[in-house]
Amino acid sequence: MDQPVRLAIDLGTTHTVAVVRRDPHQPARALIFDGTPLLASAGHLTPDGTVHTGRDAVRLGGTDPQRYEPHPKRRVDDGTLLLGTDEVPVERLLTATLRRVADEARTAGVDPTGGTVLTCPADWGQPRRTLLRTAAADAGLGAVRLLDEPVAAATYCAQILHQQIPVGGSIGIFDFGGGTLDVAVVRLDPTGPHVLATGGLDDLGGLDIDDALVAHLGQLVELRDPEQWRRLRHPDTPAERRDRQTFWTEVRAAKEMLSRTASAPVQVPGRDDPLHLTRDELDRIAGPLVARAVDETRRTLDRAGIDARHLSSLLLVGGSSRLPLVASRLHARLGIAPTVPEQPELPVAYGAIQHTGPDPRQPATPPGHPTSGPPGHPTSGPPAPASPAPPRLTGPAVPGPAAATPAVARLPQPPAPTTSTARPVPARPAPPANPRRRRIRRLLVTTTAFLAVAGCVSTVVVGGEWLTNQLSGLGILGPGATPAGTLDQANAYTGTRRGAAAVTVHGTDVISAVAGDRSTEVVALTPSAGPPRWTATLPIEPTDLRLTAVEDLIIVDGENSVTNGGQDVRAVLSGKDGTVLWQRAWPDRVDVAYYGSHAVVETLGSSDDLAISRVNLRTGRQVWSRPGEPDLLTSGEHRAEPVRQWSTPGTLGTPAPGVLPAVAGTLHDAPRGGTTIVELDPANDRGHVLDANTGKIRGSGKLPLEPDLWTAYDNTVIGKTTGDDHVLAAYAVPDLRAKWSVPLAAGEYVERIKPCAATLVCVAVTNSGDHRVIALDTATGDKRWTSTVEHSDENWYAHGNTLVTGRGTFDTINNPRLVNGTTGETERELPKFASLEATADGRLLLSTVGGSPPRWHLQVEDTTVGEGTNRFAVGDKAPEQVAIDDNLVGVVTADRRTLVLSVSGLRTAAPR
Repeated sequence: MDQPVRLAIDLGTTHTVAVVRRDPHQPARALIFDGTPLLASAGHLTPDGTVHTGRDAVRLGGTDPQRYEPHPKRRVDDGTLLLGTDEVPVERLLTATLRRVADEARTAGVDPTGGTVLTCPADWGQPRRTLLRTAAADAGLGAVRLLDEPVAAATYCAQILHQQIPVGGSIGIFDFGGGTLDVAVVRLDPTGPHVLATGGLDDLGGLDIDDALVAHLGQLVELRDPEQWRRLRHPDTPAERRDRQTFWTEVRAAKEMLSRTASAPVQVPGRDDPLHLTRDELDRIAGPLVARAVDETRRTLDRAGIDARHLSSLLLVGGSSRLPLVASRLHARLGIAPTVPEQPELPVAYGAIQHTGPDPRQPATPPGHPTSGPPGHPTSGPPAPASPAPPRLTGPAVPGPAAATPAVARLPQPPAPTTSTARPVPARPAPPANPRRRRIRRLLVTTTAFLAVAGCVSTVVVGGEWLTNQLSGLGILGPGATPAGTLDQANAYTGTRRGAAAVTVHGTDVISAVAGDRSTEVVALTPSAGPPRWTATLPIEPTDLRLTAVEDLIIVDGENSVTNGGQDVRAVLSGKDGTVLWQRAWPDRVDVAYYGSHAVVETLGSSDDLAISRVNLRTGRQVWSRPGEPDLLTSGEHRAEPVRQWSTPGTLGTPAPGVLPAVAGTLHDAPRGGTTIVELDPANDRGHVLDANTGKIRGSGKLPLEPDLWTAYDNTVIGKTTGDDHVLAAYAVPDLRAKWSVPLAAGEYVERIKPCAATLVCVAVTNSGDHRVIALDTATGDKRWTSTVEHSDENWYAHGNTLVTGRGTFDTINNPRLVNGTTGETERELPKFASLEATADGRLLLSTVGGSPPRWHLQVEDTTVGEGTNRFAVGDKAPEQVAIDDNLVGVVTADRRTLVLSVSGLRTAAPR
C-alpha cells in the first residue's frame, strides 16, 4: 500500500473505533458515531434482509434478540450465524460495520479507499485475516493494510505518549475490552515493534463484570418483588425486554460512575426507589474476575521470558481498564505502575494511524504541527492553531487519549460529553463459539455475584423495611421445622490486625489467621472461655489467606504476600503448639489430595514449571515429582485428580486413604481420594495413571477430554470430549480403554461434572434457557435420573446419599435444597434466602440475614439425621469466613474477631 493512510479502524469485539487524517499536516481525529467515538460492533438483521449496525442494532436487539448478534468478531470462526430464521455469513455483519465507518469517513471529507489500516489480534491466523480483508473490500475500503493490535498500542505508547522506550525495551499491552481480554508483550527492535508473546481470555470482559453486578442486584430485586425480577431476567414482551435493557444500562452507568465516586444509584424499572451500589461492592464483585486477568498477564510475561519489573511500560487499553481495581491489582501483583490513558478505548486506533505513517521511527508530523496526541503532550515543534474540525469529527476535546500519570489510585475520566460510554447494553448473548470457556465465565460470574450478596446486602438495604418484612419471620430449617439443637458461643478472641483472614477447625480447636502490620497472627482457640491455647506469628502479609488442617498440621497459604515480594507463600505449623515447621514461596501450586501428612500437589505455572509432585508436609521436602507436558491451563482447568471413592458420612469405619481438599477451604464432598492419580495431558489428548505413593505410571492411553470438564471417579475417568463433538465419554482405570459414550443433543453444553452417588456421576447441561442435571451410571453410561433446574450454574455437594444443591459455584450455594442422590428427588427445602457457607461430614453451615437493622446469622443442619439448630447472630456484616467440623464452628467476623461456636443437642447417625 503506497498511498498515505487516511483511516485507521480498530474493529473491536464490543465497539469499533476509527481515526481519520485529512492531510499529513493535520492531527488525526476520531470519527463520531451517534454522538460518541464508540460504534457498537453489533449487528441486527431485519426480516427484509437489512443489517443494522451501531446504536440502531442495539436498540433493535432489545426487542428482537433472535435476529441480533452483539459480538460478530467473536463468532468469526463460526462461518455463518442463525439470526431469526436466516443464516448469515459472519463477514456480512463485519462488512456492515466497516461500511458504516467508510460512510462516516467520506462524510467527514476523507476517501478511505486504498488508504485504510485495519487492526486485528496478533494471534489471528491467515483464514481470519483473509475474512477480514474480504469484509473490508465488500465495505468499499479497497485493499486494506492489517496491523496487529498490540503493535498499534505500543506505537501509541512510544510516539503519542512519548514514553522513553529504548531499542530492545519491552512494552506490556493489557487490552481489557467489553467482551475479551487480550494481553501481549511487544519489544521495540531496530526495525520496529515486534510481538514476543500473546495471551488473553475470550470469556472475560467488561460485560462479565456487568453480568456479575446484574446478578448481585437481581438478588435484591428478587427479595423485594420476585415477579419483577422474573420479568427482568426472562422478559416475554417487547416492553419487558426494553425494561431489561434499561436495567443493564443503569447497572453499566453505575459501574462507570463508581470509577469517580464512592456510591452510585441504580434505578430499577417499575420502581421509584433506587438501589445503591458502592465502590466496595464493585471491588468485591469484580475482584475474582480481575484476578483472572492479572494472572493471565503474568502467564503471558512468562511466555515472553520477561520479568514484569523489566518492562519499559505497561499500557492499559480497552474500556474496562477504567476500573481502578484493574490498575491497582496489576501494580500489586507485577510491581510496575500501569499507564492508564484517559480514553482507553482509543489508543489502538490512534497508534495504528501513527504506525503506518511515512516512517514510524521518525516524528509523524513536520515541525510546527502538533502530533496526533492529546493537548499538553510534547510536540515536535511550537504548537500551531488547530484546523477547524470537519463535519462529524470531534473537536479539540477528543484527540488521542491522554495518559494518566502511572499510578494505581483514581483513574482520570474522559471529557464530557463526547466520550461518554453509557449506552444501552443488551442481555448476554447466545453461547459463544467456544462453549468450554463459557462454563468458566458462568462459574466466576455467579460466584462473584453471590459473594457480593453475602458481603453487601446490609450495605445496600440497611434501613429498608422491605428486608425486615421479607426475612424477619424466616424459619430456620424450612416450613414447620423446629430446631432440635443449639448453636451458641463458647469462646472469642479479638486481635489487632485487620487484613486478610481465614479459619478452620482442627480437632477440638478453632484455628484462625489474620494478616496485617507486615505479619500474620495464627491462634488456636478451645471451646472453653479463655485465651488462645497457642499463638504463632508469621512474617508474611498476604492479600488472601487459606487454612487447612491435615493430620496434626496446620497449612497456611497466603496469596500475594507484600512482605515476600508479592509471591504466594506456604507455611506449615504444628497443630499441637503452633511451632512453625517450615515456610517458603509456593507459587501456582494446588493440592490434589492428602495422604497422611503428605500431599500430592499440582503446579500450574509457566509451561516449564508444570509438574505433579508429592510433598512431605512436615518437612516441605519433595518425595517424587513428574514434570508435565508444556501446555498452559486457564482458570477452572486441572490436569491431575485422584480416582475418587464414595464415602458415607458417619457410617464408614475406615475412610478412603486420600482426603480431598475442601473447595474454598470450607466445602467438603463425600467422595474421598484413592491412591491412584489420573494425569491429563491436554496438549496430546492422552492420559496417564500414576501411583500416588511412588509417582510411577500404572497405565497410559488416549484421553481426549476438555481440561475443565472431567472427573476421575469409581475407577472411571468421565468427561466432555475435546473439539466440537458434544459427547460425554468414559475411560476405564488404569488402562484408559474406552468404556462408553453418551452424545448430547445439538445446542447442549456441559457446565459441570461431579460425583453425586455411590455409582453415579452427575452432569449439569444447559441448552439455551433449559437447564438440567443428568445422573449417569459410571459403569454403563445409562441415565438414572434427570432433574430440571432453574439456573445453569447448578452445583451440588454430596453427603452420603443426600446432595445439597442449588444455585452457586465454588464458595456458596444459594437457596439450597436437599436431594436424594440416588433418585434425584427433592427431600427437603432449606430456608429460601439461606446460603450454604461450609460443609463437613454431613453437617451444613448456613447463613441468613434478617431483623431490623439487618443481622447476619449462622445455623447448622445435619443431613444424616434431618435436624438443625437455632440461628446465631454474628454481626451486621457478612462474616469473613466460617468453617465447621462435627460440633465446632469457627467464625472470623467482618471486624476480624474469631468466634468459637458450639453445637449441642443434635443426634449423630453413627459413631464418627
